[in-house]
Amino acid sequence: MAKGKPDWVMAKALFESGMSLRKIASVAFIDSSNIAKKAKVEGWKRTTELPQLIADGVSVQERFTTLELPQQKVVLDAINKQLSGMAFYQSHARKAVKLGFESFKTDPTPIGMKTVLDGMKSGMQVEGLVPFYPSATINNVNAQQTVTEEKKVLTLDEFYSGNP
Repeated sequence: MAKGKPDWVMAKALFESGMSLRKIASVAFIDSSNIAKKAKVEGWKRTTELPQLIADGVSVQERFTTLELPQQKVVLDAINKQLSGMAFYQSHARKAVKLGFESFKTDPTPIGMKTVLDGMKSGMQVEGLVPFYPSATINNVNAQQTVTEEKKVLTLDEFYSGNP
């Protein structure tokens, strides 16, 4: 194994991508047995997502290089535009959700609420927060009561149409 500074961040990423311990050891400058031990202790998981993403990236790169330069520029400009839009929405999504809650106070009409909820839902999706409404469970130890109620997750359209 060549000498270099051990790179545990790289080792973990490579492990999770499915690379062999021997190959990780040569790239990250860490003994393979130490990688295996740390992976077990920290619960590193091998995924199918990263190898598939790598394969998809290679396929896209191969197709991209067959394009002529003006076409490559069009593709790159479109990608950069989408990425900058995503970055903007990610940085502003939480603010939109907070503003949505505040606007409930000023416009409690059904159409106003639908507009706000749609905006909040979009913000939560961009932020990576998937709306999840688990079963409601209430435990009241003092009154010795337990109430469990199953809730159906409604889409906003179902909610506002009145047809759940």
